[in-house]
Amino acid sequence: MTSAGVRRATVALCIASAVWLGAILAAPHGLHAAPGAAGRIGAGVVYLAGRVVCHQQVARSFVAAGHPLPVCARCTGIYAALPLACLLAVVWPGGRGRRAWAWAGTPRGIALAAAPTALTVGLEWITGWTDPALRAATGVVLGLGGAGLVCAAIASRPNPVTATAPPPLPTP
Repeated sequence: MTSAGVRRATVALCIASAVWLGAILAAPHGLHAAPGAAGRIGAGVVYLAGRVVCHQQVARSFVAAGHPLPVCARCTGIYAALPLACLLAVVWPGGRGRRAWAWAGTPRGIALAAAPTALTVGLEWITGWTDPALRAATGVVLGLGGAGLVCAAIASRPNPVTATAPPPLPTP
């Protein structure tokens, strides 16, 4: 993929992830709309989508407008990291930035990004203690690692116009 194509794909991912983050943050406020109003229906859709990807436990979630967010604090941190990482990938695309994204996409980079989350999960299982702010912080670290993987995949995607065809398979 050309550098302009990588940039466009990264900007598109940044916009899509920012819209999703905005929907997560706005959904609790939409629940105060009148039944059948577009805001309330939209909030319901976001909460249903959140249910697919998250456990939605109230004790592990941030609260806005008197309602928990549609995803837990860790998921909120993950989703907040993606637009930030995409912005960094757009403004810092080459040199050290490209090496950072390439490293973040390695198994070692993902393991390092997942380590704080794994530690807090273990702490929660052993003690039962949970802190939404800590969950969000570890989610941001995990989200940056995952975003690095996505940004590295976008940057390394071959250009379909210039890619060569694979050799033909031998005939029996």
